[in-house]
Amino acid sequence: MVIDENILISAGAEIKEYKPTENIFCEGDSPHYYYQIITGEVKLNNYNEEGKEFIQNFLSEGQSCGESILFIDKPYPMNAEAVTDCSVLRLHKSTFFSLLNKSPKLCMEVSSFLS
Repeated sequence: MVIDENILISAGAEIKEYKPTENIFCEGDSPHYYYQIITGEVKLNNYNEEGKEFIQNFLSEGQSCGESILFIDKPYPMNAEAVTDCSVLRLHKSTFFSLLNKSPKLCMEVSSFLS
């Protein structure tokens, strides 16, 4: 899903920088932010009991990660880890929902993406 960066910034999103192997969020964390990648590559992964990595997806510029978890009251079921140097827009969950409430068009786009 891609939300115009200017909309996110005007709503109060901050730009966070991540180095390779740095976690954007971790499995088990409570979701507090909407994340959208400006530059770089991010992988979504888990580790099994033996420590073996299972890669779920690779995401890049313009893609968001973990947004579906914002809509349920559950912790993240996976990690989001920077693969390269990354710049990521981060918008607090309450502000993200406020943005959706103010824009029916954006709300429909998000709903369509998640469906």
